[in-house]
Order: sequence, then structure tokens, then C-alpha cells
Amino acid sequence: MINYYDKNRFISKSELARLADVSPRTFCRYLASRRHILDAMGISPKAQKLPPQAVKYICEDYCIDLPPDLQDQTALQSSPIRDIILKTWEMEEKRKKFLEYRTKSDSDF
Repeated sequence: MINYYDKNRFISKSELARLADVSPRTFCRYLASRRHILDAMGISPKAQKLPPQAVKYICEDYCIDLPPDLQDQTALQSSPIRDIILKTWEMEEKRKKFLEYRTKSDSDF
């Protein structure tokens, strides 16, 4: 999933841990392994809330899918990838319905 993180929103480390489905301690150990990168971004190890650029990096590195309410809705709606995903999903749904219908009609004979 592509995340369009809201560029004005800070998020807590514990919330990111919850979204990653790991314990806060495990998440802190992960952050410690990325300390050099976070230091280059100017983020203190004691910071409770992380700035948007750090959240974006962590979500990409740790493969965290952000829920829609944490994403920038205008960027999400105007994404060309969104249209491709929706079209693919619609085609897959049509294919499933066709196969279901075909299986049902074959069993009638």
C-alpha cells in the first residue's frame, strides 16, 4: 500500500508501534537500530512524537500501512495509482462474478 501521510501531522511512537502490531519495546529497539538515520533528521531519541518526515521513512522502512484517517485525503484522491488499483479491483470483481455464474450454469446441465 502507498501511504500519503499528512505532512502536518506528528504521530507518537506508541501509535506507530500499535499500527505495526508490535510491542512499544520492540518498536523502540527497531528505532535504536535506525538511530543514525533519525539523528540525521534531527530527531532526539527521547522524542515522544515523531515529525512527518520521520513517520514517512519509518512507514516505508518497516512496511506500516497507515489507516486512511492518518493519510492526506487530497493526495489520496488525486493519486493516479488509486485509479489503477480501483480499475484492477473492479475487473477482478467482474471476473469472480463471471466465474461464479459460469460454474452455476454448468452445474444446471
